[in-house]
Amino acid sequence: MNEALLTQYVETYKKNILMQIQQNTLQKYTGIPDVDDKRLFFTLLPLLNGENWDQSVKISAISVSLIFAALAAHDLVKEDNATAKSQQLQVLAGDYYSGRYYQLLAKENLIVLIQQLSDSVAKITEHKTRFYDLEDYSFEELIQSIQLVESKPIEQFFEYYSYHEYVFIMKEALLLATLKKELVAYEKSEKTFYISKSKLFQRNLDALRREIDKIEHALVLDVRSSELLNESLKHAILERVCEHSLEQQLREG
Repeated sequence: MNEALLTQYVETYKKNILMQIQQNTLQKYTGIPDVDDKRLFFTLLPLLNGENWDQSVKISAISVSLIFAALAAHDLVKEDNATAKSQQLQVLAGDYYSGRYYQLLAKENLIVLIQQLSDSVAKITEHKTRFYDLEDYSFEELIQSIQLVESKPIEQFFEYYSYHEYVFIMKEALLLATLKKELVAYEKSEKTFYISKSKLFQRNLDALRREIDKIEHALVLDVRSSELLNESLKHAILERVCEHSLEQQLREG
């Protein structure tokens, strides 16, 4: 599967996801739901690598993206203006997306997966609170929390359908993409979610840069040496999270 076809698969899934949660009134006030292209790409890793992917898996993958859309909608609610009409509708949008994921999976009778994904949402909420409370978490604990928040529902989805071999690369890639995005935004004085809420990160930007370099180096080695991934997918992964093509990485290595 070449790069153009990989991109087409992701775009088709994104359109399907948005169709599942199209609601004119909500979108008028809250905008298009947040479906992150990179996260969707890594949700589809098994499909893009040629694994068996039936209707049940398709519905489940869409549902996972709806969970993240719901979480993103709730994150946009501003604490200092939560009673405004637009903010109340933002809450309703998140609830609506969450309800749709449940509805889709229930229709397929995927009760066990519903339970597992519900557990993952609870864990995400728990770990997000680490960036609001005053407990003394370590640098490593906060990094682990970010990884969980960014990838736990996809991990549950992969494990449910026995795509176990894709979990590590997916988790590391999404962690790397998130840390890079956060650091670039923070250095430009733009809005961030994790760094702006963490004095520990703000005091240790050099440590964060070293962590990013460490994760990227290890991920590149894992992708390059993988016997699981096809060559086109290796290229696509590195281009999305490392901003380097596979040939560039090979030359630099």
